[in-house]
Amino acid sequence: MNDLFEDFYRQHSPKLFLLLLLTLPVLAYVSSTIPTNNDIETWLPTDSVLKTEYDQFRKDFGSEECILLALKNGANTPSMVASLARRIERHPEFTCTWDSQKLCELMTKLYVSRETIAERILGKTHSLDGKLHAIQIHLSDAGTANRNSAVQAIYDELAYCQIKKDQFVLAGGPVVIAELDRLGNQKRNQKFFFLTLLIGFGLLLFLIRDWRTSLAMMLLTVWSIQMTTSCVKWCGGEMNFILGALPVMVMVFTLAISIHYLHYYETSRGSRTPIANSFFTALKPCLFATCTTTIGLASLCISDILPVRQFGYGASIGCIVSLFSGLLITPAIVVLCRFTGFAETAFLRFQHQLFSHVIDYRKSATAIALTLVVLTALGLPHLTSRLEPLEFLPDSNKVITDLDEIQDHLTTIDSIEIVVDFEEEDVPFLDRIEQVRKIEKIVQADPLVRDTTSAASFFPEADQMPESPREIGRMLRTAREKSKDGDYVAWGQRLWRISARIEPEARHAQGDLVQNLKQKLAGYNITITGLAPLINQAQQQIFNGFWSSFGTAFLIITVVMIIALRSIPTGLIAMIPNLTPLMIVFGVLGWCNIPLDIGMMMTGSIALGIAVDGTFHFLVKYEQYYQNSGDTVRAAATALEKTGPPIAEAAIIASVGMLALCFSDFGPTARFGLLMSALLVAALIGDLVLLPSLLALRPQKGTRYVDSEEHTEPDQPITIKLPHYARSNPMPISDKREKIESAYN
Repeated sequence: MNDLFEDFYRQHSPKLFLLLLLTLPVLAYVSSTIPTNNDIETWLPTDSVLKTEYDQFRKDFGSEECILLALKNGANTPSMVASLARRIERHPEFTCTWDSQKLCELMTKLYVSRETIAERILGKTHSLDGKLHAIQIHLSDAGTANRNSAVQAIYDELAYCQIKKDQFVLAGGPVVIAELDRLGNQKRNQKFFFLTLLIGFGLLLFLIRDWRTSLAMMLLTVWSIQMTTSCVKWCGGEMNFILGALPVMVMVFTLAISIHYLHYYETSRGSRTPIANSFFTALKPCLFATCTTTIGLASLCISDILPVRQFGYGASIGCIVSLFSGLLITPAIVVLCRFTGFAETAFLRFQHQLFSHVIDYRKSATAIALTLVVLTALGLPHLTSRLEPLEFLPDSNKVITDLDEIQDHLTTIDSIEIVVDFEEEDVPFLDRIEQVRKIEKIVQADPLVRDTTSAASFFPEADQMPESPREIGRMLRTAREKSKDGDYVAWGQRLWRISARIEPEARHAQGDLVQNLKQKLAGYNITITGLAPLINQAQQQIFNGFWSSFGTAFLIITVVMIIALRSIPTGLIAMIPNLTPLMIVFGVLGWCNIPLDIGMMMTGSIALGIAVDGTFHFLVKYEQYYQNSGDTVRAAATALEKTGPPIAEAAIIASVGMLALCFSDFGPTARFGLLMSALLVAALIGDLVLLPSLLALRPQKGTRYVDSEEHTEPDQPITIKLPHYARSNPMPISDKREKIESAYN
């Protein structure tokens, strides 16, 4: 079997690598065509009472979404505002527009006094200082389905009217989503991933000292990324904020497998079939690590949030692609590039010294590492989540500055919707207006509510109602004619909508606001819905779902670990360092009161996969040496000497490369890069400090092999001095080469 495997790669490695190069452009094209979908609706729970109520609300009243366009600095003349509003209204993405002139005309026809009109438009279409004249633009279903197109239509009309950037401000949920798509799209972030790959290539070159092998490995990494993204596209997936982390995750896993293989190959170079020996040596730990990591990531597929489910299956695909590409193509790279082994660098010598100290001072290392983990883990209960799209944008972004100006001088963009249901009550139209007004006053009394709008906002107060039956009839006919424009009444006047604009500080207290309003309006038949309460629910559901899926994955991986190692104690001990990166990094975030966004939460699953990968490579070697010698200290020292460098090198390359993402002006990308770098470093503490020192403290089983030249007591410091080609094999060399290969490789 080994001979056949060896002969295959000796003969066909050029063809394999050529196939990789030929398919790379095709995969790159396919992955570039994957659609992007960052719509807020995709983040909402698909099966909840709130979602059902919101869907019914949209069915009754149409889209609730509104864009506020305010003109200033000479462009805010009544004629310009009115003309622009009419031009925008002609686009199919919008149902209607409201400016001061149009509101005044309608309310005048409905017998509202001039003084009352001036009061009502203040803060809606006129700023307090008179510098901003605004247009309320209501989106149609077509506009909600394609917010980017709707926002671009407004920009096109502004350009047509020759209105400059400093003469308008634009705010609203669709504007934020369009900007998020622009900043977070795949093409814009490619330069940061290219920088990550460039840094990875430089570090590989420093470690390997072979530019051909380093370049080939980076090409392999790019191929794995493109193949994973293409598979997601073929499975009907879409790119979003979370899946933007997928290329980096695939890069980490592919590099880890490839570097491990290169180290196994270096150990096997003196054998007759080094390609085959290193492959089958790497197969078991890589296979088990991929299996457990895939299980952990696939557990996210049970989430009720679509992007989380997509990340679950996309990341699982990435794990499998990394396994096959890393194990099957790296041998071809070794043959094709004539890899001669790792250079004896100062960094490699430093690693060996450090690993030796970990075993020498295992009790201190265990105590320090566990203390660090426990202290940081105490911050986990303080963790909070926040799904706030505005925080994804840089503070200097025009969307943010425009929003601040709108909120300071006009109104806010966040709203909740109160639907009043008169059911089959035989209540006259004017009485319904008064009842809606009473509800509005109760809502307006809440300090977290800025203002409200309803159909009653267009009618005169009760003491200003016309007395003539003819005038009342004319007023009601006008109301019926204009009812389609406002979308505030539905089902033949049975349902009335009150739109309440909430203060910016209410974003983080939406649940409390909704409960308070329900208590105050307990005597009325109302339903409170809207996008804001749904986002609040989604935030909690994502946070809770993440921990439950992570816990499920952890239990499953523990069982797999015990089965793979055929030892309950070893399997349980091995899971301790797998929690290390999560406890340290997320614990620190909890202590610092830094809330988690959705992308940051997904890094926990990746961190578990990274830690498990290193754990399996170490434990497979540890168990081999421990079963042969019975000496826990020597087994831990030898396994650490052999697997420590590839674990450390893969983590260092990936963590330093991740820092390139911090230069992105898109918040989720920058935070993801920083958090992943921290998790990769923290995973080294678990895999290279805590796990070896814990296992070195296990009771001795009895020594089967003893080094006659240098015998060291288990409790004394161990110094491992080995030739470069076999530095990880401290046991006596047998006369039979095949026995050496089967025992140690």
